[in-house]
Amino acid sequence: MSSISTTSPLSDDEYAELDTLLAAPALQARAMDVSMLEGLLTAVALNPKQITPEQWLPWMWDKAAGATAPAPGADSERAASLAQRHHAYMVEWLAKDPDSFEPIYECGPEWSVPAWCAGLILGTTLDKPQWAALAVSHPEYLAPFQHLATATELDDEAAETAMDGVTPAVIAINAAWARQRHLKQSQPGATVLRELPKTGRNDPCHCGSGKKYKKCCADADSAAN
Repeated sequence: MSSISTTSPLSDDEYAELDTLLAAPALQARAMDVSMLEGLLTAVALNPKQITPEQWLPWMWDKAAGATAPAPGADSERAASLAQRHHAYMVEWLAKDPDSFEPIYECGPEWSVPAWCAGLILGTTLDKPQWAALAVSHPEYLAPFQHLATATELDDEAAETAMDGVTPAVIAINAAWARQRHLKQSQPGATVLRELPKTGRNDPCHCGSGKKYKKCCADADSAAN
């Protein structure tokens, strides 16, 4: 992973610890594993509108409905702490060095590609208008995740093509929404990072697609305001 963050990333041992905590028998297989959780947190970190831990943590504990929380205790507190630290790292990573992004399943065969993509797809439901607008303007960005989330075989040509598209899609979504995140941070009371010129509807889109803004990210930008 990238070393740019001032937020301490999880170590390999901590990823394994979190995976073990989430697989505890008391959770009755309701919780996500680390692969699915990181997919979820990738969508959360990409989203131009802030999604709080109070919104995404319930889904970590209950991947089917986001409704069942574990009993308070040292293990659940530890798992939540590790997950929130990873979330903070993901946010900073995508803000500071997005081109170095790689999903955790690139780090070892113990992490599941379909689970990661299913987590990202679930994360898109936490801000449906935002992601629906992106699906209209750039359906190709979501296609790799949608294909792999339900894949049963990962060694066919279609799955390999989709896997090759995951990281570029994350980087492209991050670039497309960078302006929106800046605008949110520039509201009164927030820290202004830098000035960005307003994109005219007939100007080239700020995401770099080559399309006119009105034919590309205009709808997604409107959804974030």
